[in-house]
Amino acid sequence: MNIINVNINGMEYNLRGEESEEYLHKVARYVDKKLKAIIEGNSKLSVASAAVLTALNVADEMFKYDIAYEEVVERMDKLSENEKSLKEELNTLRKQLEYLEDYNSELQTKLNNETEIDAIKAKEIEVKKMDKELQLTQESAKEYLAEAKALRTENKELKFQLQSYKYKTMDLQNKLIEKGIDLAKEKKMKNPLISLE
Repeated sequence: MNIINVNINGMEYNLRGEESEEYLHKVARYVDKKLKAIIEGNSKLSVASAAVLTALNVADEMFKYDIAYEEVVERMDKLSENEKSLKEELNTLRKQLEYLEDYNSELQTKLNNETEIDAIKAKEIEVKKMDKELQLTQESAKEYLAEAKALRTENKELKFQLQSYKYKTMDLQNKLIEKGIDLAKEKKMKNPLISLE
């Protein structure tokens, strides 16, 4: 477990986590930036109130990333279904092409008169047409595969960001509790009649 010192809004905190020190510093800088932005936007806010608003903003971002992640997963599922359908169609077209090529071969061996030649020419045109369809289907399949790969990469990034926001939210919740305790202690010091119990 890594333990590091971080500075958030001018206060030193010990931060613990299984992640790398670089990652923990990155999380702390992010929270510090968000907290300072809220305080700068309304200087009358207490640090505790600003911490709550920061936690709400980060939680809002996390939920929006969750929704975006679910949409990406749904798109990936649809693309996977399309990819499977295209592969099946491609296999069907290949079988049809093989059949037509065999049939064409058979017809060429039986060439006896012009009628058979015309029939073979018609079959050759049909084979060329099927070949074009096959090429178009292969191109579509390549595009779908490329899009699926891009979505997988985007999905990994969103998973990482989601995990990052979960850690940030947990950290902010802990800080909010600490700020509440500090605030209560400060109130007790100002008014000794207030009991912390």
